[in-house]
Amino acid sequence: MKTLIIIFLLFQTVFAQNFKSPENKVNLIELYTSEGCSSCPSADKWLNNLENNKNLFKTFIPLAFHVTYWDFLGWKDSFGKKAFDKRQRNYSSNVWKKNSVYTPQFVINSKEYKQWFSNKKFPKITNEYAGILEADLENNKIKVLYSNKNKNMNSIINVNILILENNLKVFVKKGENKNKTLVHNFVVKDFYNYKSEIKNGEFKDSYTFNIKNKKNKILVVFISSESNQQIQALGSYL
Repeated sequence: MKTLIIIFLLFQTVFAQNFKSPENKVNLIELYTSEGCSSCPSADKWLNNLENNKNLFKTFIPLAFHVTYWDFLGWKDSFGKKAFDKRQRNYSSNVWKKNSVYTPQFVINSKEYKQWFSNKKFPKITNEYAGILEADLENNKIKVLYSNKNKNMNSIINVNILILENNLKVFVKKGENKNKTLVHNFVVKDFYNYKSEIKNGEFKDSYTFNIKNKKNKILVVFISSESNQQIQALGSYL
């Protein structure tokens, strides 16, 4: 009987983790990239190397969004999603009031960052107070909480839950990067978006999503305004 109880408890093991942002803003560094773009591997490599930065997840989070609009050049991007094309175009048309997109393109906290092309240095990022974002992950359920000392803060928000993956290697057989082995970190594999509301500087809600394998995976949660302005973010290896 004791053996049966032990076996039952083993199968009922709960995977639980808690994640919490600092009070100061955690900045998003988004890269729009494609395996079908000959100028993208250098940008991918730059983003990959942020894995070794001591401030990773403390002051910034890298996000690699693979787009699909270069697939016609002969190689279909392994991680491309039309939803990421749409996200980039939304920035261009609705946030920056432009009518074109390109790769590689860097976006820092919803702002286009062209300076990377001239110096390839780490960008200046903001350090202002942004409130505390917290996530409690239990198996495939996540509770997201936010608290801001400004109790007059009331707004509709987007709650964004992302699963990233590192150490991805792809041998490209066709297209502009033919016969190259491309290495990718911080690749956005899954992106869940929900509407919610901050009332009196507070917010909390729960969501269900699926994480099949946690190896090399990263959880990112960020909240943003209806106009796509980032409010606060958190990230951590699972």
